Amino acid sequence: MSAVTDVRGLGTPGSAGTATRESLDRIRELDPALHAFLTVCADRALDEADTLDANDRVLGPMHGIPFSVKDTYATRDVRTTYGSAVFAGHVPERDAPVVARIREAGGVLVGKTNTPEFAIYIRTLNELQPETVNPWDRHRICGGSSGGAAASVAAGLTPVALGSDGGGSVRIPAALCGVVGLKPSHGAVSAGGGFIGTRRFSVPGPLALRVRDARAMWQAMRGPVDAERATRTFVDRDATRRSGTTGWRLRWVPESGRNTDAEVVAAVRAAVGTLAELDDVDIEETQSSLDTPRFAEPFYDAMMADRLATGGDRMLADPAARALLAAYTRHHLERAAAVTGTRYSESLARGDAAADHLDGLLDGVDFLVTPTTGTIAPEGAGGPADTVPEDARRELVAYTFLANYTGYPAITVPCGTVSGMPVGLQVLGRPGAEDRLLDVAEAVQEKVFPPRLAPWTAA
Repeated sequence: MSAVTDVRGLGTPGSAGTATRESLDRIRELDPALHAFLTVCADRALDEADTLDANDRVLGPMHGIPFSVKDTYATRDVRTTYGSAVFAGHVPERDAPVVARIREAGGVLVGKTNTPEFAIYIRTLNELQPETVNPWDRHRICGGSSGGAAASVAAGLTPVALGSDGGGSVRIPAALCGVVGLKPSHGAVSAGGGFIGTRRFSVPGPLALRVRDARAMWQAMRGPVDAERATRTFVDRDATRRSGTTGWRLRWVPESGRNTDAEVVAAVRAAVGTLAELDDVDIEETQSSLDTPRFAEPFYDAMMADRLATGGDRMLADPAARALLAAYTRHHLERAAAVTGTRYSESLARGDAAADHLDGLLDGVDFLVTPTTGTIAPEGAGGPADTVPEDARRELVAYTFLANYTGYPAITVPCGTVSGMPVGLQVLGRPGAEDRLLDVAEAVQEKVFPPRLAPWTAA
């Protein structure tokens, strides 16, 4: 049983079938202990891989690469549950636009990864199967809501995975599981193909063990979609910037306004110090904070209201559906029903203020560098859900949700360990900076912390 951990060498005759079989073998061997997958489509994946190998033409940057999709995105003829028992037997007739693009670029879909119901919870826990655990320590949570995707990549089940990020849902589990996770700019990629989502905040993003593999998925999925106005009108505010390492100006922002683990902050600070040793890279520290407590309540008002408006109200109103919902989902949607029009309007205004705040922090530099989370992965995997679910997320989302509130892009990359668990470094930039964020993350992997599988899965 070998791990497909690098996409180099794929896209050549015979590579798709070999890589897909290795991925499926590894899922079969390791996933019973991880619970990362809700659905595995082995026969279909092998058929698609063999078809690719029979065709001499390389379709695109994902050619022959096995990948998974978070089960919040529709997949044609493959079960799509949105993490909910309400949709346990749901099989869509078409792919979400972002999934279609990855498959058109040659990606081989091997299955759907686990997610909390409607991507609502910080733990990857639902009514369909046991909680997804952290591959680095199976007593710890993997984060959410793209926890199945992060765990599957960290264990080498697939080299890349598609997740979604509405408040940190790609970056948080990526950081806790020791992998790379990119949250694109709002409008830079299609966000369609889901159910009960956050209209303004959630975007699909790649997770990978290696930055170059996340880049391959990003190249396949990006760009406008005719049916989505946000992608047609996207303005690339970073268009004049060049890719590469020349002339980076970074600002280190260690404070979020929430409690943080001093060892985690110290590990990220040490990684930032290593980056400062690169030629023509300037790093400065600020006494300013992300100040996230100031923006948290209005952000979640808008997020909850969006979820209610995109199908949550129907779930609450239908007695049969309501009875199948997880307790944390009912709690979330009932709170959403209390958000008034005035509060929603105020939340939009506060989003503008949040963008002004980030612009101020970015003034004179290219990127902000922060911890991705203020703590390592908490213990408690497999235990009951939290009585007040929002309490479980506060320290984990403190560095991440401003990127969603403002629509700015951000990436997390592993930069070290604390108590044997991975720590993530986050880089945040202006809209359109995805390629340059990937460049910075690649430098971290090269100079600071090379990619590695979760230790117990690496053999």
